[in-house]
Amino acid sequence: MRALVWDGTGLHVDSTIEVRPPGPGEVAVDIAMAGLCHSDVSPIEGRISQPTPAVLGHEAVGVVAAAGPGSRVPVGQRVVLTVLRRCGECRHCRDGRPTLCPASGRPVDSPFSRAGDVVHQFVRLGAFAERIVVTHDQVIPIPAEIPDPVAAMLGCATVTAFGAVEDRARLRAGESVLVTGAGGIGLNTILAAKAAGAEHIVVVDRNPAKEKIARTCGATEFIVPSDPSQIVPAVQSLVPGGVDAAFECAGHTGLLDAAVRSLAWGGRAVILGLPPTGAALDLVVRDLFHDKSLLGCRMGSVDPHRKLPDLAERVLRGELDLTPLVSAVVPLEGAARLVDDLRNGRIDRGFLRFGSDS
Repeated sequence: MRALVWDGTGLHVDSTIEVRPPGPGEVAVDIAMAGLCHSDVSPIEGRISQPTPAVLGHEAVGVVAAAGPGSRVPVGQRVVLTVLRRCGECRHCRDGRPTLCPASGRPVDSPFSRAGDVVHQFVRLGAFAERIVVTHDQVIPIPAEIPDPVAAMLGCATVTAFGAVEDRARLRAGESVLVTGAGGIGLNTILAAKAAGAEHIVVVDRNPAKEKIARTCGATEFIVPSDPSQIVPAVQSLVPGGVDAAFECAGHTGLLDAAVRSLAWGGRAVILGLPPTGAALDLVVRDLFHDKSLLGCRMGSVDPHRKLPDLAERVLRGELDLTPLVSAVVPLEGAARLVDDLRNGRIDRGFLRFGSDS
């Protein structure tokens, strides 16, 4: 089968990848479409370590093609994928908090191989492949009426952003928001803040071309700083006293520092962007003195099996429109161009199309 493989020096389509059948509690999923998230580019940029060769990708929609013994998902079911694996038995799983389950971060044996050698599975998914094998709790049924790009986005960018805004920061109507980084996660965060009734949504991005889509999503102000040091005074001039919630969506410690220092008393700063491995924050602890919070946030800090169906229903009811974020849909062979467009800020969310017409 074909898959998009990162070998440590280049990204290429490989038609010699093999995938094993699903084992107990697993399913095989034929991928229809996969979104390109900046996290998928992080190994290429050296921001995170990744054994190679590896099949990248983690935001996708497809159809269950085969099910192993004990799987609860029927063959033929259309599903969205999640990176989260769970044991189902620990107190975190029982409390509906799978992002805290110890099993969710453990290494797994990759189902991919090439000429008998292991090909690694990026973040326990490796969704840039025609077929993948995952545990049955990594797939979530999705209505057929939701278009493939929107369905794929729900599984990562959207559930992460809406979880961060609604569940982690618990944003309330009338509060003010700062969003740093207007990529796929950031734009979904703007949509979530607007849906929550935020009064001010201040967006920061170094790319002025992002202003149009940011305002389409709900930004009320847009700042293009030449340096992170300009952010705090700019925010304070727009929202005297600071913002109630700040969402760092670019994985940049300078932006995170500015986000913390832009908070009002009682404000919450939430980390959504993936920083480089080993990145450290030189935090002035007294900046948190007035009941301010710095919050980590993994996959929205929610149970995707509960949150994602709710988001899907909001899409179907017309309350949530993700289509303006869909910038490009290309066949697998167009991946290199899509990656280049993402790294240079020319797209908001790009997608790889699989199947016979790709």
